[in-house]
Amino acid sequence: MRRVLYSMDGRSQMASSAPVTPVEPSVPGAPLGEVAEAAREQQERRQASDQERRLARRRRYVEQLQGEGLLLVLVIVVVIMWVSSPYFMTSANLLTAASVVSILGIMAVAETLLIIAGEIDISIGSVMAFTSVMLGLLITDGVNIWLATVIALLLSAGVGIVNAIITVYFKVASLVTTLGTYSIFLGIAYALSNTMTVTIGGEGFGSLGSGHIASIPVPVFFFVGTWLIGAAVARFTSLGRHIYATGDNYEAAVRAGIQADKIRVGLFICISLSAGLAGIIVTSELGAAAPQIGDPYLLAVVTAVILGGASLKGGRGTMVGTLIAVAILGVLQNGFALLQFSSFLEDTVLGCLLIIAVLTDRLVRRAER
Repeated sequence: MRRVLYSMDGRSQMASSAPVTPVEPSVPGAPLGEVAEAAREQQERRQASDQERRLARRRRYVEQLQGEGLLLVLVIVVVIMWVSSPYFMTSANLLTAASVVSILGIMAVAETLLIIAGEIDISIGSVMAFTSVMLGLLITDGVNIWLATVIALLLSAGVGIVNAIITVYFKVASLVTTLGTYSIFLGIAYALSNTMTVTIGGEGFGSLGSGHIASIPVPVFFFVGTWLIGAAVARFTSLGRHIYATGDNYEAAVRAGIQADKIRVGLFICISLSAGLAGIIVTSELGAAAPQIGDPYLLAVVTAVILGGASLKGGRGTMVGTLIAVAILGVLQNGFALLQFSSFLEDTVLGCLLIIAVLTDRLVRRAER
């Protein structure tokens, strides 16, 4: 069927009467449904980003409060000990206290990094004992004292490798792993030494624990150097950021390409090396190798780290907080000795501080949410 169309000049034209299909105008971009979905996803990402920023600000605020609270506690403890004993603020006593607490501080630095990464090592006391006993046995067998020191340090690193393999590759909780190795290597130390001490001395070895540089005990320099390295790594390096990321969310860190397992292995070795170094310094100070030297540090190191603001869940902690917490424990330890309090009372206070530190950690995590 056709219809006639008339042009403007009056002549007729024939046209098809077939229906004309309308043409939709071309719309640039995706269909409206996809555009709405993209807009919704963008809004969700923006909200998640805002929430992360608010959480980060809240974390910084809480950490600031924790740091100020620790400083206040340190000041209070110092004032109490100053008032209680006229010998506390003497330079000789303060240097002695700094030398003693440096042993704790050396291990606390490495423990802080490990706990930030979401793991824990409570075998450090046995590593100290094992290193000391092996050092004594090597020297007794005629090995050069400095070569024996290096070998003992390597053996302490071996304990860290054992802890790392069991924890990282066999997926055993680090608390269980290090509790087991604590018993194993402490037993080895007692068995090899037959619970006896071995006298060590000569060739300047005693200066590691008892020497002074410009009237400052040598162990203080070991601690300060260790702390500076730990603080620099945690705050200014990509390794430090990866350690925090590993402890905060292990799966997300692995997906982001972070070698989280290698980081944890390295940290286990570092904490064992620090315990070995501490054991050698104490052995040098005493002039004898003994399996009992690690007993006072069983929980003191973990208490210092948690009290300093590190979280047992990982992902949080600072070297400054650990430094202040170490100072608090050092002041308490020195004050108790000056006031001639029982060592059992010191253990009681240490246990109370550990519980308080863990409770504070839980409260802080709740406040962050």
